[in-house]
Amino acid sequence: MATKKPKIPDALKPAIKVLILQEVRLLQMEESFTPPFVAEEVSHSIREAKREISGKVRLVGREERNSLIKKLLRQSLDEEIDRAIEVRRIRCLRCGHARYQDAEGTDHADIPIGGIQIRGIGCAIDGQTPGIHCTHYTLSARGVSLGGYLEQMTLLYKLREMFDEMEETWDYLTK
Repeated sequence: MATKKPKIPDALKPAIKVLILQEVRLLQMEESFTPPFVAEEVSHSIREAKREISGKVRLVGREERNSLIKKLLRQSLDEEIDRAIEVRRIRCLRCGHARYQDAEGTDHADIPIGGIQIRGIGCAIDGQTPGIHCTHYTLSARGVSLGGYLEQMTLLYKLREMFDEMEETWDYLTK
């Protein structure tokens, strides 16, 4: 029994996601003080992702290729934006009922002192307050801050705008 060859869009999707994440990473580096050799390595990774994508679609007709790549870029960017929103959606930005949780899971109204490590920040609301939806809300100490979230969203929208403005995505892939 012969195995089915994966369709081009299915084969392109992972490579396009890698390309998008690398482009976002490069945009982040451009806005910070990143050593040049690190930015060059990310640029190299972007070039490799472009080569992989262009290799998979080079036999497709020009018009179909351009529309396919543009569609997949847009779709992947929208998925990344939705994923970033979903990750942040459970975060409570205006709750005044925060509780600090130590390693044992004990809630503290104030930051504990005396060498107790904070494991996370949670909410004491039990869901009865209208308009506040943070029942059992927990923000781990490693969670994305509001500033980091807004920066990530800005970069994703900036990248989407860049791809939307392109006439020929093939020119972008072959640069």
